[in-house]
Amino acid sequence: MKYLDLVLTVILACLVCCKAAIVQITDENFTDLIGKDDEWLIDFYADWCGYCKRLEPKYQAAERMLSKSSHSHVKVGAVNVETNPGLAARFFVSRLPTIVHIKDHQVRSLKPTQRENDIISFVTMEEWRDVEPKSGLISPFSLFGKMVGYTGKMVKKLSAYSPWTLIGVLTGFLIFAISLPVMFSSRGSEEKEAAAQQEAVADDTTKNAVSTSTKSPELRSRKSKRID
Repeated sequence: MKYLDLVLTVILACLVCCKAAIVQITDENFTDLIGKDDEWLIDFYADWCGYCKRLEPKYQAAERMLSKSSHSHVKVGAVNVETNPGLAARFFVSRLPTIVHIKDHQVRSLKPTQRENDIISFVTMEEWRDVEPKSGLISPFSLFGKMVGYTGKMVKKLSAYSPWTLIGVLTGFLIFAISLPVMFSSRGSEEKEAAAQQEAVADDTTKNAVSTSTKSPELRSRKSKRID
């Protein structure tokens, strides 16, 4: 019986060590973990996803094989989309599981697979070169991608509040959004009125100057006639 307990303990320890090699990436540690020159494989999963559970041992096997190959520098991570909605939104994850490859901050998605060899060859055979990376607005490292990630985190936090609280917050945002054009339009009208007043004052000054210059010769001629 003791021998069986020892075997089970060793097996459990091996499983824990294998899983520990896959880095758990979160909304909080993502920026610190993913460097500009790093190469990563990241699996987006959920605990309730049956396909994710079937892929998990294959993904772990791929990590072990990569760690023993010439591509041991490739880091392997995983993101739980339920607890990290910011990253799920930032990477525009629309299906589970989703595996992405990151190199030089260029992100490429792997085709859906249930085989560890497909995951490994994507890296070792550099099949990622044949896949167009996400660029522009949809890149997780772009300003828009970061904003989308922040929005995903906010939506997750707001979902914990009651519907009435959400209605109040949304109403406040709506009132603020509606009041902005009114504020800008009133400010614009005030500026236009001030400009019109300044223009009117300038016109009056110009007219006075012109009238003065026009009358000056007449006054001189009258004075000269009086002297004569």
